[in-house]
Amino acid sequence: MVKDFVQNGKIPVLRDRTQWRPFVPVEDTSHAMMMLLEADADVINGEVFSVGSNVQNVQIMPLAQLVAEACGLPFEYEWYGNPDVRSYLVSFQKIADKLGFECLHALKTGAKEVFDAIKSGDVDPDDPRWITVKWYKNLMEMHDFIKGIEIDGALL
Repeated sequence: MVKDFVQNGKIPVLRDRTQWRPFVPVEDTSHAMMMLLEADADVINGEVFSVGSNVQNVQIMPLAQLVAEACGLPFEYEWYGNPDVRSYLVSFQKIADKLGFECLHALKTGAKEVFDAIKSGDVDPDDPRWITVKWYKNLMEMHDFIKGIEIDGALL
């Protein structure tokens, strides 16, 4: 959203705008990993934890508004695609109860960091590393290329 807002002046919003998405800043996933590594084995062994915060379950339209607010720009959006029937409202209560985990970084702060990095030129918004699907496709192409030039599993 931030990338398109910077480049096009409008935030793309996938129809119908009511779908839920959970977000978690990378710093908070690292914090959760450290908590898990340091936790008592009796508390975490055999358990599965969703990492995040219930307050960072966000519907798409309020997220777009938050992005505009974080960037300090007037909220402008454009619809794209067909209504998305996928919706993921995730409970993060288990990790909060068992480990006392909570996210320390706000979505708005993350959006502002991305905005500032693009505006300063520190991040090229068209670099495929920042667009998940493009990056995965790039990795698969690199893998295929490397496999094609290997001899007995080694690069010359």
